[in-house]
Amino acid sequence: MIVLNNISLQLKGFRLRDITLRIAPGEYRILLGPTGSGKTVLLETIAGLHMPQSGSIFLHDRNITNTTPENRNIGVVYQDYCLFPHLTVFDNIAFGLNLQKKTRSEIAHMVDEMAGFLNINHLLKRTQQYLSGGECQRVALARTLVLKPSLLLLDEPLSAVDRLTRNHLRSELQRIHRELGLAVLHVTHDVSEAFLLGDTMTVMRDGKIEQDGTPDGIFQKPATRFVAELLGIKNFLPVIIMTGSVLEVQGLGKIHSTESFFAETTQEGGRYIALFPDWAVELSPARTPSAYFWQGSATIKKIRYTDNMVQVVLETVGNMPIFTSFSRREMNGLAENLTSGSSIQAGILQQGVHLLSEDLSPL
Repeated sequence: MIVLNNISLQLKGFRLRDITLRIAPGEYRILLGPTGSGKTVLLETIAGLHMPQSGSIFLHDRNITNTTPENRNIGVVYQDYCLFPHLTVFDNIAFGLNLQKKTRSEIAHMVDEMAGFLNINHLLKRTQQYLSGGECQRVALARTLVLKPSLLLLDEPLSAVDRLTRNHLRSELQRIHRELGLAVLHVTHDVSEAFLLGDTMTVMRDGKIEQDGTPDGIFQKPATRFVAELLGIKNFLPVIIMTGSVLEVQGLGKIHSTESFFAETTQEGGRYIALFPDWAVELSPARTPSAYFWQGSATIKKIRYTDNMVQVVLETVGNMPIFTSFSRREMNGLAENLTSGSSIQAGILQQGVHLLSEDLSPL
């Protein structure tokens, strides 16, 4: 287990602030955040490239806060591979083993074994200029994994490759994690990547942890508007709690809700934000009325088609935009044709709505 206790670090123009984090053996944790949030700095602090001004880092009950990088048994893979261009793939993978004074026969065996595990045996005699981006990343992974690290740190490992290669490497990372049982801390700003790979997720903002939990748990109940927007949620409606379960929702009017979480977490007269993801918006709603936070007529303002999805922007009678998306197959199942400017019945599912204290400050 890796444990960070109240890590703080001041660099020129940036600082980490009281980072506390635990990564269990075999856990795949995602570190998610926008550019400049401190993800890479935190990764490098764990690796020993930066020494914190305060706090401690423990790896398997061993205090490594001031331990040099080479003595931490932590592997790091960067987005730009960091391969030695003048060395062959074999020699790149063997680099750390040579520093450990392994014998030639040990090195040959360990390199061959790792190359086989990552399906790159046929590349061993090549240099970097003859490798694709995906091949370079596999070599970088092999060079790190051959040293048998206790913790694997991945810094945007898929951002430098094309979409098809990215999909293959995601599957490869899942296999590596499953078969080796390694603890992994994976830095990314890609939400899809986070959900596909992560057991747990930590969201960072301005050098501090904004929220921590499972990817689905954070998506269902984001702690702040910043987290919600980072995860791709676009629907935010100002709410005033009237009396009991009566809400005044901007753009939707008065709503009577039976959901217990309104009464438990709010107070009369309080101002909140009702947020909900695309999937919570249904067109031509057909469930029982109690399933919906709101039902009513809306105008289709915009329709956009992607490779296999349809994105729709609705406008309520109160002139509030509502965003939804669904698959092309779901669109074919709709009773009504979707055309820009036409009116359609819509509904917002109760189970998808989450309330936050009002925070309309710019992010």
